[in-house]
Amino acid sequence: MSDVHKGRDHLTLWIRSSIKKELEAHFTHDEGFKRQRLTNVANRASPKSSKYTDGSATFMKTKSRLSKSLDREATLAETYKYTHTLKANKERFVDE
Repeated sequence: MSDVHKGRDHLTLWIRSSIKKELEAHFTHDEGFKRQRLTNVANRASPKSSKYTDGSATFMKTKSRLSKSLDREATLAETYKYTHTLKANKERFVDE
């Protein structure tokens, strides 16, 4: 949908033109969408936003991998700390 929003026509050939026109109108004229988009942009830029550092793996998959490396069941707190700390310095949280 971001390709439609940004006008990247060569990447949106798979969308029927009638649907694409409706989406473009929604992105351009809908005040609720504009307000939500601005809120999302501000939230992502906020220093308080989530700083998850473990890529696209799910939290539970990461917990499983961590448990294997620890040779015991990792706690949720350990998994959270693992996914929210710097890789170079495991004692420092990303958002500090």
